[in-house]
Amino acid sequence: MDLIIKKNSGDNFIMEIDYINGPKTDKIFGMHKYQLEIQKRLEVVLNVIEYESIMRNLEKRYKPSEVNTGVDGLESRITANLMDFGRKSLQAVDRYRYRQIVNKNIKPENVKHITTQEQAYLLKYIKLEPSIVTCHDLIPWVYEKNRSKIWKDNMDGLRKADKIITISEFSKSELIKYLDYPEENIHIVNDAVDHEKYRPLKDKNILKRFKFLPNTKILLYVGSETPRMNLDVLMLSLAKLKKIFPDFKLLKIGLPQSLGAREHLLNTIDRLNLKENVVFVGYVPEEELPLWYNAADVLIYPCLYAGFGLPPLEAMACGTPVITSNTSSLPEVIGDAGIMIDPHNEEKLAEEMYNILTNEKLVNKLTRKGLERAKLFDWNKSAQQTMEIYRSMVTTGGK
Repeated sequence: MDLIIKKNSGDNFIMEIDYINGPKTDKIFGMHKYQLEIQKRLEVVLNVIEYESIMRNLEKRYKPSEVNTGVDGLESRITANLMDFGRKSLQAVDRYRYRQIVNKNIKPENVKHITTQEQAYLLKYIKLEPSIVTCHDLIPWVYEKNRSKIWKDNMDGLRKADKIITISEFSKSELIKYLDYPEENIHIVNDAVDHEKYRPLKDKNILKRFKFLPNTKILLYVGSETPRMNLDVLMLSLAKLKKIFPDFKLLKIGLPQSLGAREHLLNTIDRLNLKENVVFVGYVPEEELPLWYNAADVLIYPCLYAGFGLPPLEAMACGTPVITSNTSSLPEVIGDAGIMIDPHNEEKLAEEMYNILTNEKLVNKLTRKGLERAKLFDWNKSAQQTMEIYRSMVTTGGK
């Protein structure tokens, strides 16, 4: 039902929001999950503005994550550099096209909600008033030290936003530190979980697609293969675990999302003699993901820097124990409901994995605490908080 707001004049009107999402995608994870989960719960009229990305359509067609596997030396570096140059060129074309699309489709009276920091550059080139940007994190700027034109434009655009929504106290502190942005204009709306989908199912049938031996323990990792996800340390830990507990499989869900990352990971797996222990599942559609969490004995998430960390939360909602890092935003998500470690300590990670795989009492404790913790994060609550921000933008004229 549409939300009816009273104007100061006493007239009724239906609130409408320009919901500026960026490129269309058929894959749901991270920021795209936020866009969709909030979008379908908002009680307003949404003018959704998206576009077909040239770069993403080419990536789907040619599957660049599979290119270069097994190619070494100079040839590999030249190919990688050419691909990187082509990607940046297409991104520039896409950004220019999207500026024209947004400028054509916005409505003067609407609140403009840019739903990811990756589209914040729009505020540098288009007058969007009043404006909100959801900034999930500043990973490219802070962690990866990305000083490209697009990220300079994104940072400039974020500074121009009337309000910023972010997803954790940690991300808020980073915005204050690196943007010098007024704290009073930053609002925290946590990422969350759909508890109708993500719940304990006691169903491991999805594992039947593999011919695992009975009683094989299942470790799960959900995420990309970019360096900040810390998979080198995870692999070193698995090599240590294998010496004392060989009967396990690590299921790796997700795409590489970083040039050369899959090749590097495969080489590491080969060097550490883990070929029989690591299984690449690939991208998993949203409706199937809860089945994988339920099939796992433990989720491992050794990320070095995260704006929030959805996989640990979703795992806890499914009753699956979690081991994650004690860095960035992750303690906010996990609380005392999971095991947190120094992400550089592969020996400690191996020890904690062994503990969960062999200690039923510990598993029951973590399952109970995880389920309670996950209840604190709900997409309906996050959508309601977003509605309150929209209301404030209407009643104050964006201030």
